Amino acid sequence: MLVPAHIFKKNDIRGLLAEVTPEIARQTAMATVEITDAKRVVVGRDMRSTSPSLAKAAVEGIVAMGANVLDIGQCTTSLFNFAVSSQPDVDAGLMVTASHNPAEYNGIKCAWANGLPIPGTDFLPLMTEEYTPAAQAGEAEEGKVLEAYLDFCLQGIDVKSFAGTKVVIDYGNGMGALTVRKLAQKLGLQIIELYSEPDARFPNHEANPAKEETLTDVKAMVLREQADFGIALDGDADRVAFIDNEGVSLRGDQTLALLAEATLKNNPGAKVIVAPNQSWATREAITAAGGECVEVMVGRTTVIRAMYDEGAILGGELSSHFMFAESHNLEAVDLAIVKILSLWKESGKTFAELVRPLRAMSNSGEVNIEVHDKESALGRIEAMFVANATVVNRLDGIRCEFGRDWWFLVRASNTEPILRLIVEAKTEEMMMSKRDELAAIIKA
Repeated sequence: MLVPAHIFKKNDIRGLLAEVTPEIARQTAMATVEITDAKRVVVGRDMRSTSPSLAKAAVEGIVAMGANVLDIGQCTTSLFNFAVSSQPDVDAGLMVTASHNPAEYNGIKCAWANGLPIPGTDFLPLMTEEYTPAAQAGEAEEGKVLEAYLDFCLQGIDVKSFAGTKVVIDYGNGMGALTVRKLAQKLGLQIIELYSEPDARFPNHEANPAKEETLTDVKAMVLREQADFGIALDGDADRVAFIDNEGVSLRGDQTLALLAEATLKNNPGAKVIVAPNQSWATREAITAAGGECVEVMVGRTTVIRAMYDEGAILGGELSSHFMFAESHNLEAVDLAIVKILSLWKESGKTFAELVRPLRAMSNSGEVNIEVHDKESALGRIEAMFVANATVVNRLDGIRCEFGRDWWFLVRASNTEPILRLIVEAKTEEMMMSKRDELAAIIKA
């Protein structure tokens, strides 16, 4: 079997369709049983062209090892998270998905029973392992978990209070309509849908709500329909972005601040996981709501592990991943939607009014700059800015703060010749000036 080592990444397995083969899916599934000593494994998949054949091969590998399969078929990652962490007697999970990657990609992500991801790199040494089929093959059964998942997301909610709320939802031709449409129906929302048909070709735009250019259509529709707010999902629906009633998007750290306010009301003193690329406003909102910020390096798996280690109640990323203690420290976009909807409704404000205090500073968002020598570029930044900074943070790259006027973060990509730059300042003019100055130094 040809094993392309580069597809075994830190968080998952992901590569071109020709690289992520049924043979690799079968071997990964067998390795999952060995790693976790699983007796019952959840298997799910997205809508990509090769996903059915990869999922079928994975099921074959699991039952050959003597373990049973709970096959939940097409699903979102949030639904998969729930199935793995909440269903009885489940020891592991395997989902076939490449998230928001283009149609020519597919992938596999695996998890322990608590939903904690198994790194893709753990599987590479096991690809040449010779597995002996169990004397007694396992069995596969279909599982229906959607209703239980929606009930979980809606527990304690007065659904009648949301009737008639107008929301634009951009599914990005991903898997999100599978859960979010039914959630909206249960809440009595008046929804206007964009690109709801699952289509791995992503014919309308990349299903990546962290990129502002992918939100053009949903923002325009919010304004055209005079909607209360908008929602945009990524391909496998483990990320969600919100758009206010004035057609302005919320960054992931701004949404995290709102979620913290909603979550900390009944949990004073609880911990919230943040990262160095997040705004001053996010940290201040968490503290003001009675929470404690715990800072970790950027990365989905890093946040999930920190949730467990710190006993945190909430965690989130600039990329719009949000993890909740009540969902076993994993993403549940439908729960995030319910929490944001509840906070907005209770406030009595428009969505734009609710989020306006979080926009006091001007923020560049993450700017990717291609460089050939990342270390030299970081060295130049270090030499020119660190000495004059009032706060220096080296947890993940270099974050320098300059009083309450401005701050920047420069950190390196783990997989590409790229430095990621964010600048936040008290005025738009200052932010743009500092952003351009830093970018020029990085490129020098």
